[in-house]
Amino acid sequence: MKLLLPAIALAIVGITFAWPQLMLDQRKFQIGETSVKRVGFEGLFIENPRYVGQDKADRPYQISAINAAQKHKSDDRILLSMPKADIFLNSSGWLAINSQKGIYHRISETIDLLGGVTVFYDKGYEFTTKSLTLDLKNGTGFSNDPVSAHGLAGKIQSEGFKVSHHGTRVIFTGNSQAILRSSRGDNF
Repeated sequence: MKLLLPAIALAIVGITFAWPQLMLDQRKFQIGETSVKRVGFEGLFIENPRYVGQDKADRPYQISAINAAQKHKSDDRILLSMPKADIFLNSSGWLAINSQKGIYHRISETIDLLGGVTVFYDKGYEFTTKSLTLDLKNGTGFSNDPVSAHGLAGKIQSEGFKVSHHGTRVIFTGNSQAILRSSRGDNF
């Protein structure tokens, strides 16, 4: 008993400190292989950040980047370098999105992607545009810049596009041109 009771007390104290590390909150930045540096008096600079969240329908998404900067700890905007987003649409679909720069808005859970935005859809489609705004919470997005999309069914060029219904509906806006292929490979 002299050894058992102190061992149990030590185990309880150990679990108390380890529990928050074991049960990570999926809606906050997780620090794995990252490093955090101070920028100025109140700012932060983070290398290899990763943010994991869920939309209103509990579909997970993840945003990562080479680095992130926040000018002040109360600032809503987080500046991202080379951001990548992985978004699960439903049980059978996902999107992977890359760009040169991004601005993540913490409160509204939106992200503005800028410079060479590429969207890969797991069904074999690829979209390219200069900018893209995503509302991660509501599963919508849009771009008012020219977009080029291609895949197995053909290719489309338009002046912009809107994404709705958690990525399952894409509407090409403005002047648009589509070249569609039949299942035999003929162009229409």
